[in-house]
Amino acid sequence: MGTPLHVLIIDDSEDDAMLLGRQLRQWGYEPDWARVDSVASLTEALERRHWDLILGDYSMPSFSGTRALAMVRECDPDTPYIFVSGTIGEQAAVEAMRSGAQDYVMKGDFKRLLPVIERELREALTRRERRRAEERLAYLAHHDALTGLPNRVLFIDRLEQALRDARRRQRIVGVAFVDLDRFKIINDSLGHAAGDDLLKQVGTRLRALVRSGDTVARLSGDEFTLVLADMGNAEDAAWLGQKILDDFGGPFPIDGREFYISASVGIALYPVDGEDAEALLRHADMAMYRAKEAGRNGYQFYAAEMMTRAANNLALQNALRSALLFEELLLHYQPMIELASGGIGAAEALLRWQHPELGLVLPDRFVPLAEETGQIVPIGMWVLQRACAQCRAWELGGMPPIRIAVNLSARQFAEKNLVAGILQVLEQSGLPAERLELEITESVLMQDTDNAQAALGKLRDAGICLTLDDFGTGYSSLSYLKRFPVSHLKIDRSFVHDLPGDGDAAAIATAIIAMAHRLHIRTIAEGVETREQLQFLRDEGCDFVQGYYYSRPQPDEQFARYLSTCAKPAPDVS
Repeated sequence: MGTPLHVLIIDDSEDDAMLLGRQLRQWGYEPDWARVDSVASLTEALERRHWDLILGDYSMPSFSGTRALAMVRECDPDTPYIFVSGTIGEQAAVEAMRSGAQDYVMKGDFKRLLPVIERELREALTRRERRRAEERLAYLAHHDALTGLPNRVLFIDRLEQALRDARRRQRIVGVAFVDLDRFKIINDSLGHAAGDDLLKQVGTRLRALVRSGDTVARLSGDEFTLVLADMGNAEDAAWLGQKILDDFGGPFPIDGREFYISASVGIALYPVDGEDAEALLRHADMAMYRAKEAGRNGYQFYAAEMMTRAANNLALQNALRSALLFEELLLHYQPMIELASGGIGAAEALLRWQHPELGLVLPDRFVPLAEETGQIVPIGMWVLQRACAQCRAWELGGMPPIRIAVNLSARQFAEKNLVAGILQVLEQSGLPAERLELEITESVLMQDTDNAQAALGKLRDAGICLTLDDFGTGYSSLSYLKRFPVSHLKIDRSFVHDLPGDGDAAAIATAIIAMAHRLHIRTIAEGVETREQLQFLRDEGCDFVQGYYYSRPQPDEQFARYLSTCAKPAPDVS
């Protein structure tokens, strides 16, 4: 049995390649060889496996030997590359070797080819061993030997890179300093081996808590640091601080027993707490000691005002988890007036939270938190159920039939059973599908356009009305109007606010209405507050208006009384 050898032959001649294969076998090798003669076949061969040896022709009718050499060297600097050619000249051979070839041999000169191959295989082995040693040294220079985490050198490098990106994109970077509480007791009572085991487990847990673009490092002893890159707000850092504390609440198994250990976390944020790596690290360290002084097992921000805001939001987030359970959520309704008839064509269901201490909390305060935590999914389903049931109850109570409009978030839209769930709600409530209007934003459609198109098609086929909300504030509204089966679009309040005096706003509103009508889409203007705005929109042919001019959002009983007057003309704007 010969020595196994994976050989790639770059040659336009199948006969020459077979001759090389037979010769290698005669020399005591067991060659597993393949022949390629084009860019495509070489690319496929390099992606398929690693080759021990590459033998290449220099001059081929449709493939350049120098191009092949460049392709090989781009993905593998160590594999021996030997030109075996009948046409290469001395000068060309020298240039080829300067470009990365190991040697050249004339075709048929097997007496010289064998020692060249043997020499280059030995040298390739040496190169690979040297490269592995260099990579190992580089790894040890930048990583902690115990946990495998980045050390201080690599941590500072990653932090500085994150800061450069944040300056360019105007984002926030967080630095978290994590110190184990009373770690010395573990070392002293169980020994250093147990302490080392705990440190490795801590490193593993911290890595599992952060995103792929973040960095967890071990500076020394029981001190760990984190780079929280590309954050949108300080609450992200507060959320992670709490996650660390919650995760450390679970036991650490050591030597067959379970131990509990807490941590103190300090957080500093770029740019408010420092603009360079050393300042942020120093301030995060100071915040960590403040957490220890406050009783350990907690986190502190370096900036007190950010700590207060983040703590308030975290408390609100925790309270939101029980809002559904304790029936603290409620719906208010705002009418959409059909300008042609002056009556109420629809009502939008708007979520409110009756907090036991804070009072009535508006959605801009808590819906983003619900989105981040995924609580928007059960909350959104509750809104849909309550709104459909209420709309049906009004109708059964003798009120004029109207549509009920419910907002769908991007998080809800990503749920696989969304369509089935909506249809089930309609069936349970008894509300006809044509009485339900679902409002979606462009962000919903941008996440997965193919699935969104399919889901919206099913909803539209069921008879549900689809409205594109906040029209004109995104990136691709026109393409969405063409691709997705929307029947209404809402003109964003930012275009309505300055009507009719602002010429640009007037031109935009006029263009949106005209374009929508050409596409057989009806328009809804939101944020209508004045008689002048209403008159302008009526003159331009807008179909529906919504805003304080007619009514603020109202609780269900109050809205029912308002709805009972819908047969009366809408307020006169003449």
